[in-house]
Amino acid sequence: MPDREMAPKPTVHKSFDVEKDLVDMKGKVVIVTGGNTGIGFETVKQLLRAKTSRVYLAARNEGRATEAIDALKAEGLVIAGESEVRWHKLDLGDPKGAKASAEDFLKKEERLDVLINNAADMYSSDIGQYGVSNMHIVNYISPYIFTKTLLPLLKKTALEPDSDVRIVNVTSQMYARVPTPVSYKTLEDFNIKYSWRPASNLVRYANSKLAMNLWSRHLQTQLIASESSGNGVTVLALHPGVVTSYEMPLPCLQGPINNLMRALLKAVEPEVGCRTSVFAAAAKQVRDERERYQAVGGVYLEDLPVPGTVVEMTATAKDDQLKEDLIATTEQFLKELGL
Repeated sequence: MPDREMAPKPTVHKSFDVEKDLVDMKGKVVIVTGGNTGIGFETVKQLLRAKTSRVYLAARNEGRATEAIDALKAEGLVIAGESEVRWHKLDLGDPKGAKASAEDFLKKEERLDVLINNAADMYSSDIGQYGVSNMHIVNYISPYIFTKTLLPLLKKTALEPDSDVRIVNVTSQMYARVPTPVSYKTLEDFNIKYSWRPASNLVRYANSKLAMNLWSRHLQTQLIASESSGNGVTVLALHPGVVTSYEMPLPCLQGPINNLMRALLKAVEPEVGCRTSVFAAAAKQVRDERERYQAVGGVYLEDLPVPGTVVEMTATAKDDQLKEDLIATTEQFLKELGL
């Protein structure tokens, strides 16, 4: 196997057709967190059109998930005997609950082909029950333990003939706006306050997404270094673009100002915004150029000029010491929780 550090970058693609450029997902099992609304819901739609056999909408609220499933059935996207959509209970507000949710999934399924960590919190400014920013719990720590618990099943699936296992982390271009220097040496670093900024919550959100990008790099490197089954798992982080469902995190910035921001940021409808997530989850190109997408600890994708465009991460996101500090702090925190 060639040295992945020296592997060429993925081929630049000039277009992406969500109907023609996806692998056949027949027989595959997918989890989409936050799959009952917004980009997550539209991602589920496209995966069903690609003939995915079973999709789990991992969400906290059963009622909303059921409404989403009913809507999918009404559109004719769930075909008896061919495709199925199920609700899977997942509350990312508590790492203990996230781990329990993953353990419950392991009892249900014998394979997992794609895990899309899509759910996120942009609004909470609270410090949670464990003394850590709720935003970092929901956006990073709970997805971390949820994914870690599911890894054995993902790696097992990667041993199957013609497997194409992927972990997709939906982050944000906002990660590049985090003021430097950044530290993750202690839990208090997750609670950093940007009080001098008018949108401190937005910057904290960006900080949580930086953590997700660093973790994505760690996870891909870890998988490649593990036994052969890890080589079959591709980790992709991505920015889906700004969608019309986006709301500014401060009440004073909502309403007309929010609409102006959407226009300035060229916000798109969720059915368009989901395309980079769909590319990461099921594009033929990722399958055909697997080693290139796994190179240098995985890649980061954005939506422009076309969905799935490979973009170089910032120096902060590629900082190996920062990555090691983040993982060490995360693991210590989970250990203290008995996880």
